[in-house]
Amino acid sequence: MKWEVRTMRSGTSFFDWTVFKKTVCRFWPLWGAYFAVWLVMLPLNGLMFLQMDQHNTGYMEDFAFHMVPEAAPELALQLTLVFGVLAAMAVFSHLYNPRSANFFGGLPVRREGLFLTHYLAGLAFLVVPNLVIFLLTLLVELAGGAVCWQGLGFWLGVSCGECLFFYTLAVFCAMFTGHILALPAFYGVVNILAYGLMSLFQMTMMAFYYGYSGNGAYPWYSAVEWLTPAYQLNNQVYGMYSYPAVRVGEPELTERVLTTRGMGAVGIYVLAALVLAACAFFLYRARRMESAGDVVSVKAMRPVFKYGVAVCVGLVFGYGSSWFLGRGEATLMASMVIWGLIGYFAAQMLLDKSFRVFHKWKGAAAVTGVFVVMFLVVGFDLTGYETRVPEAAQVEGVYLNGLRADTLGDDGDYIYLNLGEDDQAVIELLTVLHRGAVEQRGWPPKGEGWISSYLELTYTLKDGSTLSRRYNPWFNAGEARQEGTASWAMEQLLKDREFYWKVYGFDSLEENLAKPDWRLSEVEYDNYDYEANYDRGPTQYYYGEDAQALLAAVKEDFFAGRIGVRTLTGGDDNTRQYDRTLRFKAENGEGYLNRVRIFVQDSASSTLAVLERLEG
Repeated sequence: MKWEVRTMRSGTSFFDWTVFKKTVCRFWPLWGAYFAVWLVMLPLNGLMFLQMDQHNTGYMEDFAFHMVPEAAPELALQLTLVFGVLAAMAVFSHLYNPRSANFFGGLPVRREGLFLTHYLAGLAFLVVPNLVIFLLTLLVELAGGAVCWQGLGFWLGVSCGECLFFYTLAVFCAMFTGHILALPAFYGVVNILAYGLMSLFQMTMMAFYYGYSGNGAYPWYSAVEWLTPAYQLNNQVYGMYSYPAVRVGEPELTERVLTTRGMGAVGIYVLAALVLAACAFFLYRARRMESAGDVVSVKAMRPVFKYGVAVCVGLVFGYGSSWFLGRGEATLMASMVIWGLIGYFAAQMLLDKSFRVFHKWKGAAAVTGVFVVMFLVVGFDLTGYETRVPEAAQVEGVYLNGLRADTLGDDGDYIYLNLGEDDQAVIELLTVLHRGAVEQRGWPPKGEGWISSYLELTYTLKDGSTLSRRYNPWFNAGEARQEGTASWAMEQLLKDREFYWKVYGFDSLEENLAKPDWRLSEVEYDNYDYEANYDRGPTQYYYGEDAQALLAAVKEDFFAGRIGVRTLTGGDDNTRQYDRTLRFKAENGEGYLNRVRIFVQDSASSTLAVLERLEG
């Protein structure tokens, strides 16, 4: 007798059709909702435009050439951000329930097959509706006689690329938790993690380091933007149809040109999605199914979660509490320590799923120690950050951003200027002003006559490094004669006519006018009587020789100290009877403009004489 024994064949494939089909059918409301949104936004919207196009031609062209490539990609980003994580929560929901986890773990399908089947099912929730919507929209455009292949292709590429990235990012986050509600929280944190960490760094530095400008993070901005995908894609992805510009004398073009931007960025995120998918694959294969229900399922990430929450909660809520309790450094330090401990024990409760965690005081002591060390470093300025002022001989150049002391209501009120090796005298004054601002920590001063100002400057040092600082210095006429003070340095800058000629921008104006393709096209003159509250006359415009005469008169008055004059030690205050302003405008043949606006003071005798002659 011949006996045959039948045995169950072991599943060794990397894909299981039954599991795929069951997953798609089980969660059909999810992909159905995604499909319904796009159905309304594109094909049905296109049918509405088609109906209107029967009475007034042009509607279908607006839909095909503008709405699809311009508005649809913006909506795609918003939808994929939301539906990407919902799809991941759905297809990997078996990881968050012990019974489901054990059931799938007992199936005769390899871990690799389970992961790939669920991953592709979730991706199909998003990509397949995109393809169907593409075909339906194309049929509507064909019916309307306005087919835009480039616009439709651009939308499809952006939508599918963003779907792949955000869905895969959510799947990657899903591998680190065993709790379904923790997944969207982790997903949201990862999406803003880089920006959040940079903001925390900036906030902490500004709170403790006097003079911190925020420029120290500028070199990292590009990396932070790429690590904040929603922000980067929103800025990078762009599509617009337009008629190209034509030169004078050439025939106008009737064919639109599609201008697209951002497909390269989408491609980079697609490559990142492939890397994340591979990482998620290996994490799933090594995952312990009994971790279902745990907030953090990967053992190595539990300390990162615990101490990360402690530090972030301490910095954010500690800084916020100090605004209500008082903004002193002692209050800020105490608030951060208290909130750091609250964050630590809250994270420990989530990890242990118990309120009995206060016996784990060693970790709390470590969190306190971190904050104390940070306070000691910044409180005693052990790095020398706050008191560092470079010597003028070490400085190659300075970018001055926003310095002010006295206002006349013109282009000389705020100083935005790049200074180089030819401006050593001014650079020396700026280092004196900087040193005076450092010594003013703890102000505002007592007494009257003090003027609050703003100073932000970035040094480029000869060793190739940069140094940026920002202050709110105080100026006083009484200190303006005391050499070495911030007020004295500011007074010297105000008196420097060559320097202020650059501040106004007259040097750039003259450089441009010396070029053959530039001309002084117009001078605009306004004269307003504050006392009588009426215009002394309509705005006057001067051209040609009259405009040149006004520029020459202003220059004569300027270097004679009769116009554009600001001072701390004397002179008029900002109240005046007349507001007389001149606006000089230069332009070249390519449409570039150069404008300078200056207030005409009562002492500007040469300028007023020319104006009187021209008005007469």
